[in-house]
Amino acid sequence: MNGTPLTRRTLLQSAALATVTAPFVRGAHAAGKLAVGFWDHWVPGANDMLTKLCREWAEKEKVEISIDFITSQGDKLMLTGAAEEQARSGHDILGMPTWYAAPQGRAPRAGR
Repeated sequence: MNGTPLTRRTLLQSAALATVTAPFVRGAHAAGKLAVGFWDHWVPGANDMLTKLCREWAEKEKVEISIDFITSQGDKLMLTGAAEEQARSGHDILGMPTWYAAPQGRAPRAGR
């Protein structure tokens, strides 16, 4: 065996050396995937600009992003949120007007 006994001090020194010398390696998709749903804006070019901003952010943060633009006609945006809540799946982030989110709030249960 090696002549150096394993003590707390030698263990801490080797751990500190390993953290200093080992570089932080971040893979291509280290942060994972993100599914986002936005309101389909009626202003020409607004969706393109938002897509560009999201793609720039995702590239910088190493996130694979998927963007959906959902129309508000026929309350499709609100219905999508309700359906995804019941299914417990869907978009990770769903952009909604402030007044759509208030009815979705839950009162805390007793004992929680």
